[in-house]
Amino acid sequence: MNDTWQRDVPVFNVPIWTRPFKVLCGLAGLGLILVAYREVVGLGPASGMNDAYAWGIWKTFNTMVLTGLGSGAFAIGIAAWLFRRNQLHVVMRTALLTSFLAYVFGLAMLGVDVGRPWNFYWIVAPWRWNLHSPLLEVAVCMSIYATIPLFVENIPPALEYIYQQWPKLRPIVKQVEKCFVKAFPWIVSLAYVLPAMHQSSLGALMLLGGNRVSPLWQTPFLPLLYVWAAAFLGFAFVSATLLFCGVMWKRPLDVDILGEMSRINAWLIGTWLVFRIADLSIRGQIVAAFRPNVDAVLFWAEMALMAAAFWFQRNPAVRRSPRKMFYGALLATVGGILYRFDPTTTAFQPKANAIYFPSVIEILISVGFMSLGILIFIFLAKILAILPAPNKLWHEMESRRVNPRLKPLTASPRVEGYVAGD
Repeated sequence: MNDTWQRDVPVFNVPIWTRPFKVLCGLAGLGLILVAYREVVGLGPASGMNDAYAWGIWKTFNTMVLTGLGSGAFAIGIAAWLFRRNQLHVVMRTALLTSFLAYVFGLAMLGVDVGRPWNFYWIVAPWRWNLHSPLLEVAVCMSIYATIPLFVENIPPALEYIYQQWPKLRPIVKQVEKCFVKAFPWIVSLAYVLPAMHQSSLGALMLLGGNRVSPLWQTPFLPLLYVWAAAFLGFAFVSATLLFCGVMWKRPLDVDILGEMSRINAWLIGTWLVFRIADLSIRGQIVAAFRPNVDAVLFWAEMALMAAAFWFQRNPAVRRSPRKMFYGALLATVGGILYRFDPTTTAFQPKANAIYFPSVIEILISVGFMSLGILIFIFLAKILAILPAPNKLWHEMESRRVNPRLKPLTASPRVEGYVAGD
C-alpha cells in the first residue's frame, strides 16, 4: 500500500530536546547577546559597514534573501488557489510557517540594522515619513504581510492543538473559527497583493543604484525579475524543507506532490533564465558576462546553478527520486540566494575602491537569528500539525494519546516504491 500525504500531523514520536536543538539554542543565544552588544557600542565597532557601504548583510542578506526564501506561501498559494493545483494545499502549512519565520526575522534584522534605534518611535508619526522612499513601501508591506496574513494563517494549527488539549476551551475555539471563515477571503487577498508589492519594490530599490549596480543585474525589469525569483525560491525552499524533514524524522514522502512542485519550479526557472538572457542580449550587455572580472564569475555561477536546477527538476525520472529532487531544490535555492544577494552587495560598487566585508559579529548575529528561526520551526513542527503525513500516522498519534504506554511505531518512508533517501 502506498503512503500519500492526506493531512498534517505533528512529529510526535521524536524528542524535542536533541543535540542539534541544543547547538541551535547556543547559536541563537550567542546571536542575541551580540545584538545587545551592538546596541550598546553602535554600528561602527560591531559591523564592517562604512560611509560607502551603509548597508551590510543585515539588510542585503537577511532582508533581500530571507524574504525570497519566505515566499513559499505566496508562490504555492497562487499555484494552489488561482491555478487549481489542489494537491498543493497539503503543503500550505509548511509554506506558511517557513514564510512567517523568514519574514519575522528579516524584519527583526532591520531593527538591529537601524543606526539610531532611539528614533524608532517615528514609525507612529506618519507626517515624518519619507513618502518618496521605496523602502517605506517595503517596510509597510512587509510589516503588514507578516503581522496579518502570515500570522493569521498560522493560527489554525494552534487552535487545533488547543481544541485537543483543553476541551473546556472548545466553544471559544469554535467561535474563533467562525470569525476566520468570514475573514479568510480578505486575508488571502492581502496574502497575494502585499508580497507582490514589496518584492517588486525590493527590485525597484536597486534601480536607484544606477551604474553602481553591475549591468549584468541592472535592468528596467529588475522588479519583475525579483518577484519571479521570489516565486521559484519559495517553491525550492519549501520542497527542500519537506524533503529534509522527511529524511531526518523518517516521515513518509509523497513523490507525486513533490514531483508536481519540482515540475512547476522547473517551468518558473526555465522561463526566468530565458527572459534574463533575452534582456541582456536586447540591452547589449551580454558581452559583460565574458569580461575577466568578478561580476562575470558571479553571473555564471548563478546561471550554472539555475540551469542545473532546471535540468534536475524538469526531468520526469529525477522527479521520482526524493534524493535527486532535493539536489534540484538545493541548487535552485542557492542560485536564487546568489541572485538576490549579488546586486545588493557583491556586484554593487558605490564608488571606486570601496570595500565591504561583514564583521564576525555581523555574521554571528545573522547565524543566530537563522538558528532561532530553525529552532522555532522544529519546536512547532513537533507539537503542531505542520508537516504533511498519511492518515495512518494521525491514527497512531491518536492511539498514543489514548494509551501513552504504547511504543512508537517507526513510519515507513517508502512512497511510490522509493525510500526517502533514494
